[in-house]
Amino acid sequence: MPELTFDAIIAGGGIAGSTTAAALAAQGLEVLLCEAGLPSEKRLAGELMHPPAAQRLEQLGLLHVLEEAGGVAVHGFAVYAGGDAAEAILHYDEVPGSRKTGLAIEHADLTRALLKEVASRPRVTLWDGARVLEMDAESHSPSARIRHEGVERTVRAQLFVSAEGRGSGLRERAGIEVERGESARMVGYRVHGGRLPHRGYGHVFAGGPASALAYQVAEDEVRVMFEVAEGEEFDAEAYLAILPQPFRDDVRRAISETKGQSSRIYALTPRRTTRGRLAVVGDAGGCVHPLTASGMAFCTADAMRLAEAVGGGLRRGKDVRQALTRYERGRRGPMRTRVTLGPAMVEALCSASPEMELLRRGLFRYWSKSSRGRGASLGLLSTQEARGWVMLREYAAVCVHALLAEGRQVDLSAAVALAGRSTEQLGRLLDLPGRFAA
Repeated sequence: MPELTFDAIIAGGGIAGSTTAAALAAQGLEVLLCEAGLPSEKRLAGELMHPPAAQRLEQLGLLHVLEEAGGVAVHGFAVYAGGDAAEAILHYDEVPGSRKTGLAIEHADLTRALLKEVASRPRVTLWDGARVLEMDAESHSPSARIRHEGVERTVRAQLFVSAEGRGSGLRERAGIEVERGESARMVGYRVHGGRLPHRGYGHVFAGGPASALAYQVAEDEVRVMFEVAEGEEFDAEAYLAILPQPFRDDVRRAISETKGQSSRIYALTPRRTTRGRLAVVGDAGGCVHPLTASGMAFCTADAMRLAEAVGGGLRRGKDVRQALTRYERGRRGPMRTRVTLGPAMVEALCSASPEMELLRRGLFRYWSKSSRGRGASLGLLSTQEARGWVMLREYAAVCVHALLAEGRQVDLSAAVALAGRSTEQLGRLLDLPGRFAA
């Protein structure tokens, strides 16, 4: 067989791989996109995208594909703390500079629609059922060994991209170390006709054994997901108790009549996101708790960052390693904010410790009194805002509202513990540069 050459080879055809292929092709690069096998409806994975992700897909001419595939608009989030009424409703239109809506769509529909569209574009070649077995991303003649249709071939390229997800084999074989957090499970159900309290909004439910998340994936379908600690059984009734009526009855019916989906979750932080001519994008480059729903926003941001860093100069002999250094530097700050904010938000909403209960009251008080505060919080969660100092400013504002809560006698020991936890969060953010060494 004649030797094949492309400008870039991408492993993984999910949202990270598809959008990266589209973004690189728009820069004039010839791209080989290798997908080992798309997920079925049995897989529980990202489905809700914040406005920044929708905006980037719109820029790439891909958003309409998801809208036509049945995607529904998302206008913000409703946050519950165990009662029948929302403690706060956060609207995307309160986020400065943000698009007004995001989008949600069933994961298998999302990946199939994107991959089909991207594969039809000029300069993109799709090898479906292909697996990148090995790559030599550091030699003067870089190449990858790929199995496609039962045949192994050597393909040459100047740039390699791992969009394989958090279990990236290429990242591991490149020797990129990762920090992995404790694991848990997400158990999910599709609820036909689910009566969410606020249609068109994502819903976060706290106050139970752990967090729960729900949102529409179609006009008459709702996805609900429950976090279950490692080694524990899913106690449906304990989780159902935190859902408001009549949504609770709808979910109870779905649990009794359908088989749930399950996915293992854990935070992942690579020490770096490039090695030689290899770049990792999306979840392969780090992921946090799904409660923040920031995964697809970061996937699409990585695609645009990489395409911007590489540009059209790759075909003119541009130094790939310098371009990847720019890519890594560009994502470092936003990733620091994301991996600090995600655990902090989950703990604030779900922990039963006295200091976190105090912080939670301050958070809801802050949101009830300040549209700017609601917009700033949702801006951080949606990744529209990624500056670390903004996160620290907002965390401090919440702490002030917690300690000055009107009509409440603040527990001194809880206040001291909260101050200690705040110092810990600051230290975590300041320590992160060492964990993202280039």
